Amino acid sequence: MIYREKKFLEEELKGQSFSGDSFFSCNFSGIKFRFTSFNKCLFTSCNFSGSFFEITSFFECSFRESKLSNLAFSEVQIVACNFSQAILSNCSFDQLKSGSKFERKNFDLKGCCFELADLRNSVFVFCNLSQVSFIKANLDSAVFDHCKLAGTDFSESNISGVNFETSKIEKAILDFDGFLVFGQSKGFVLKK
Repeated sequence: MIYREKKFLEEELKGQSFSGDSFFSCNFSGIKFRFTSFNKCLFTSCNFSGSFFEITSFFECSFRESKLSNLAFSEVQIVACNFSQAILSNCSFDQLKSGSKFERKNFDLKGCCFELADLRNSVFVFCNLSQVSFIKANLDSAVFDHCKLAGTDFSESNISGVNFETSKIEKAILDFDGFLVFGQSKGFVLKK
């Protein structure tokens, strides 16, 4: 089904499953998603601002040019989603252990894409971001806490102020400018 410029209500989404649906300029702001699943759905220029997720899943969905800022993904299952060109500033990507409000478990985001995404001030905690592309993403002041960054591509990304301190970095990709910014953040200077 195709939805255009629709303002969704909470009762229209609770307990619903959407598969192969397309949403263009739809408004989901302020909604509490409860027991909702989306499979292979396309969200283009949609607004999720101020939304809350409770046992929600997104499988192979695309969020091109959609607003997803200030969201917590602790109760969201995300599998192979494309967040290219999405606005995801001030988000937290983490998963809580079952029955816990504080203990975190691994969050597998392998297969996702964040190219050209705005991820300023976002936090990734215990995330597997192996082989994930952040090409040309704005990661200004983002935090990667205990993440796995194996082959993760940060080419042409803004990594000013990014914190990788507790993450496992293995063959992650930086371009020359990114390498300089990372080195300078560690106190290194380039010899002329």
